[in-house]
Amino acid sequence: MRNLCYSVLTIAAIAAAGPAWAQQAEAPKTAPEADTGQSTAPAGAFSYFVNLKDGDTVTSPFKVVFGLSPNMGIAPSGVEKANVGHHHVFIDTTLTAEEETQPIIVDEHHVHFGKGQTETMLSLPPGKHTLQLVLGDWTHIPFKPLVKSEVITVSVKAENAAKPAANAEMKDAKAMYRHHHHHHRHHRHRHHRHH
Repeated sequence: MRNLCYSVLTIAAIAAAGPAWAQQAEAPKTAPEADTGQSTAPAGAFSYFVNLKDGDTVTSPFKVVFGLSPNMGIAPSGVEKANVGHHHVFIDTTLTAEEETQPIIVDEHHVHFGKGQTETMLSLPPGKHTLQLVLGDWTHIPFKPLVKSEVITVSVKAENAAKPAANAEMKDAKAMYRHHHHHHRHHRHRHHRHH
């Protein structure tokens, strides 16, 4: 009886190990470009700014809408799927050749949209800034070839720059209103009674 139980356990152990071993053997085949870890993008794929163009003037905070060519799709980070990635906005920086093969860093110049967002509100200090979209794969590594937008330059105005002018206009309007609706006192003629 003991021998029978032992052999059953051995068979169960081999069966359990089988699928796991098979999965490990298949893993390298599914990872494209195993040398750099980059995912392959279809030819001609690109990203672009939907609502901004080079030379635009914007007031901070301003809306940025991300566009992507039809041959690519958007998914949150961690979703491993062919031709699918998530956006990153590069502010006042661009990728070096070395950075093209590594996960995109996270700082004030590299803004990640790992939830699959397709738009954002940016708050930037006044002045000129460059913006660029770069698509990253499920591990935040840029695609090969790169899926990116043109680098555009926008002039950012401070949010409160427009407020004093608006407030001044409001004061003028109130002053005009008060002047216009000023009530003039009219002297009433008293009727004298004649005795």
